[in-house]
Amino acid sequence: MQSQKQILGQEGERIAERYLKKKGYRFVERNYRCPVGELDLVALDRRVIVFIEVKTRTDERFGSPLESVHRLKQQRMIKAALFFLSQHRLHDRESRFDVIGVSFSGREPVVEHVQNAFEIA
Repeated sequence: MQSQKQILGQEGERIAERYLKKKGYRFVERNYRCPVGELDLVALDRRVIVFIEVKTRTDERFGSPLESVHRLKQQRMIKAALFFLSQHRLHDRESRFDVIGVSFSGREPVVEHVQNAFEIA
């Protein structure tokens, strides 16, 4: 049985996916898991591979959704992205990391999208 947090996260990912589809993104993977981490969404924005973290919140007691993608989470995403690129032999392709925050504080969800939210250090 799924927890409320898991259900909320899945709903946030569906909202983010619809939002990105309208912007022309094409999805390659959903909930990609590998030995070094996981990625919520992997998509193509034209020819750029985009690794996307989706954070969903019902309130801001613990900060905004975007604030929750801290340095440790970024490092885990980078490791998983490098694994993905290696596994699919895509090292020569341009890639970036986006973060999407979905907030349910009002009647309708609010989507915030940060392209190129961080880089491989």
